[in-house]
Amino acid sequence: NKDGEKGEDCTKFSSSDDIEIDILSRLSVKSLLRFKCVKKSWRSFIEDPVFIAMHLDYYGKSSVGFLLYGSRRYKYIKQYLNCSSIDVSMSIKILFGESPGYMIGSTNGLVCLSNNLYFFLKEDKRLSIYICNPSTREILELPECHHAYNDFVLSIGFGFCPKFNDYKVVVVKLLDSVVNVRDPNCCLFSLGVEVYSWNRNSWRSTKIVNPRSVLTTSFQGKGYFNGAFHWGGRDLKSSKRMIMSFQFDEEVFRELNLPNHPDFQEENYFLNALIIEYQNSFSLIIKQKVNMHVYDLWVMKEYGVSDSWIKQLTIEVPVLEDRLMFRPVMSFENNGELLVLSDWYGRIVWYNTKTKQIERSKEVLRGRSIRYKESLVSLSRKKVV
Repeated sequence: NKDGEKGEDCTKFSSSDDIEIDILSRLSVKSLLRFKCVKKSWRSFIEDPVFIAMHLDYYGKSSVGFLLYGSRRYKYIKQYLNCSSIDVSMSIKILFGESPGYMIGSTNGLVCLSNNLYFFLKEDKRLSIYICNPSTREILELPECHHAYNDFVLSIGFGFCPKFNDYKVVVVKLLDSVVNVRDPNCCLFSLGVEVYSWNRNSWRSTKIVNPRSVLTTSFQGKGYFNGAFHWGGRDLKSSKRMIMSFQFDEEVFRELNLPNHPDFQEENYFLNALIIEYQNSFSLIIKQKVNMHVYDLWVMKEYGVSDSWIKQLTIEVPVLEDRLMFRPVMSFENNGELLVLSDWYGRIVWYNTKTKQIERSKEVLRGRSIRYKESLVSLSRKKVV
């Protein structure tokens, strides 16, 4: 500036807005939140839904890590990226009080939390569900869902519906059972399904009378994939084990067959199985029945097609001198090379499947861990608590 004036002109880039946007879309959320104060045009870029989607695509691909949720004495959410802890942690004590709290799932940088799971809804109990963005530290409390006295909450799922650009929460409840008057030995029951839509900010209720199959448990790992949330399930007549998914677009349940392999027929198969996303495919890691230190990676090459299951990899985790047992807690990172494990004492362990190197963290897993990537997706258009 020839006149030596200071002002906005001094901060302007010589590049076009397109180049600025491209550069900003590759920066961390923490940096972008600071840069909103640099100039008005940057604030407009960073708050624009188109830019938020671009940032999720560009930066999100390189920022995938996992969230560690401490659910006992210390209630916090902490993010890990690769083998180091980064400063994305938030206390959630105020949400749950004495309740341990549960981390349901995560997608597009948003995380769903609940104060309870697997419990009867009594008069003195309330099901509280929250959606938060740990990167922006926004927290949204959902309206209370419908329930009757003595309903049993089987499970909760959370995910994104691309068709309607909507985030949804599903609560599955076991309703009171009744005796079949035609056959006293047969007990009929119904499932209550409550679906929350972020776009509508309300719940929708449906009932499934005498369902053919029922949820049995939540898998470890990534429950959400391809517009659906996934659980372990069982056919009530044949006792066949399966994966049950709730499709958020149609708001219906579907059944997915497990790989045709003996390891998936065990009574406690779901305790050893971990859902992951491997090379953009729905996948499972399961501990071999014959060798406690060997894991198989099964990949469903075409989602929803039972015949497309293949055993992609077999991973042997080395037995250390202290003979610690490991269990997988997270998916592969770094192009399929890094597997996150937990040892016998609950410490986080990174295992490189190519170099066979193990690196241990001092952090102790005292809750649940889920796959997570940073995002700018905002909850501010709803009431923020």
